[in-house]
Amino acid sequence: MTSIAIIAFDGVTDIDVFLHWDFLNRPLTMFGEAETVVEEPVDVDEDAGGEGAEEETEPKPARDWSVSILGTKPQHITMAGLELPMHGTIESARDMDAVVVASGPLTRELMNDAEYLSRLLLDPDDQYVCSQCSGALVLAGAGLLAGLEATTYPTAREQLESMGAIFADKPFVAHDKIATAAGCLAGVELDRWLLTKLIDAETADKCINSGEAWGRGIERVYS
Repeated sequence: MTSIAIIAFDGVTDIDVFLHWDFLNRPLTMFGEAETVVEEPVDVDEDAGGEGAEEETEPKPARDWSVSILGTKPQHITMAGLELPMHGTIESARDMDAVVVASGPLTRELMNDAEYLSRLLLDPDDQYVCSQCSGALVLAGAGLLAGLEATTYPTAREQLESMGAIFADKPFVAHDKIATAAGCLAGVELDRWLLTKLIDAETADKCINSGEAWGRGIERVYS
């Protein structure tokens, strides 16, 4: 199974959870049929009492895909006041194929919270580790961005640099399996990159274009 985690916390920016929740689920919710396996007809020996060859079998979904929202409590309250239930705790993120740390004012505390960071053990050697806006501060606090070019929300730039990262005035920066995005809608670029890595470019484009405005991509999916 391909598994993705979105890391949330109290005061998390709503769109920085739900944009990724939506687009990263589209390989399953909208385009799950992109990969299907149809079994070949099986010849049966009629002399042995069989019914003959089957002409067709039901397609079996080949994509095993999961997206979870993880936190430190059973539910967190978003910046806009929405009660957001969690699917599990942040310890589970270590077992995921990809992790996206969302943003919010609390990241300024979490970046220096040793207990929190000891629970959120991420390893870019064998999983994709990503951040949205000030979520980069959490990655920096974990020592994952030291000496690397990274981007974040403009108001978090000084904190990011204080942790040894090199701030880039860009919407999206990627190094191997680490990626950072700055600005809520830059999450679209992050999701396209992540879906390309986890599946392929064609599926990634289809998922992202299906949410674009007419004339900017959606027509390429449905025309």
